[in-house]
Amino acid sequence: MVRIYLLLLIAITPALASAQDTWQPYPEHLTQYHYEADTLHRNWEKLTKNLRGPLPTVDSLKADAERWPELYEYTKAHLTKNAAAHPSLTQLSGEELDNQHAEYAEHLRQAWAYLFNGEFRKARDLGLALGPAGYFPGLYAQALYATLIETDPANQKRLLEEVIQRTSEILPMAPDHPMIRFGNAYGKARILENLSATEAMATGYTSDITKDLQELLDENPENIYALVLYAGVQAGIIEKAGSFVGRITFGARKSDVEDLFQKAYEIADNYPGIYYEHARATLKLDDRSSRENAQRYLSEITELTSATAEDELIKNRAAALAETLKAQ
Repeated sequence: MVRIYLLLLIAITPALASAQDTWQPYPEHLTQYHYEADTLHRNWEKLTKNLRGPLPTVDSLKADAERWPELYEYTKAHLTKNAAAHPSLTQLSGEELDNQHAEYAEHLRQAWAYLFNGEFRKARDLGLALGPAGYFPGLYAQALYATLIETDPANQKRLLEEVIQRTSEILPMAPDHPMIRFGNAYGKARILENLSATEAMATGYTSDITKDLQELLDENPENIYALVLYAGVQAGIIEKAGSFVGRITFGARKSDVEDLFQKAYEIADNYPGIYYEHARATLKLDDRSSRENAQRYLSEITELTSATAEDELIKNRAAALAETLKAQ
C-alpha cells in the first residue's frame, strides 16, 4: 500500500516549474570554484560547517535508509520514474538501488560540488532527478539562486514556492529531518521578506517559520543556518508588525535578534552570511545607530575569505548594500 501511495504521489507531482527557464550564470567577475565529486571529502566539513549532513557515502545512505525507510522507498519510486530522463543517471534504477549505493552517492557528491561551484542550475537539475537526498543540494541551489542572483520578483517567488512545495511533499515521510525542515522554513522566510505586513500575515507562514526554527535550535543550538535565519525572521517581524505586536504575537524581540547573531559569531565568525544578514536585520530594526552598525558589519565581510560560490555571492551582495548606504 505504501509503495502504491508513493508512486501515485510522484505521478501527480507537477512538472518542474522552472525546467524551461533560463537561469543567469554565476558571475564571471567573482572568484571561481572547481570542487569535484571525488575530492569533496577533503573539504566537506569546511564547506558545510558540519550542518548539512554527512558526506554522501555508501554508509551514510544505508544509515539514512534505516532511519527514514519511507523516504528511501519514495527515492526508489522516484528513480524508477525519473532517472532515465537525466543524461547522467541512465544507469541508475530504483529497483536496483540497494546494489547501487556507491554510484548513487557519487552522483549526490557531484550535485553538492555543482552547488559549491555556483553551477546552481546543474545542482538543481541533478539533485531533483536523484530524489529526496538530492533535493538537499538541488533545492538549496535553487533557493540561493532565487535570493542571490535572480532579479525578477515573480521568478524569485516561483522558485521559492517550489522549494516549499517539494519539501512539504517529503516532510511527512521524515518529519524529524533537519534539512527538510530548514529548507521549508528558508523558502517561506525569503518569500515573506518581499511581502507587505498584510500579505505576510495572510500566508500563515510566520508561525510555521518561528516554530520550526525554534525547534531546530532546541535540537541543535549550534545550527548556524537556523540561528542566522531566525534572527533575520525576528527582525522582519518587528519591521512589519512593530515591536509590541511582534513581541506579543510572535515573541520577536530586538534583544533576541542580537543574541542570535552573537551566538552565530561565536560558532562561525568566518561565515559571510552572518555579517550580511546582521546588517540587513539591523536596518530593519531602524534604530538610531542602524546605518552605522550595518556599515560596520558590511565592512567586516571584506576581511573574510570565501570558501564557496555562496560565500562569494553574499560578499558581492554585501558590497552592493554598502555602496547603497554610502550613497544615501
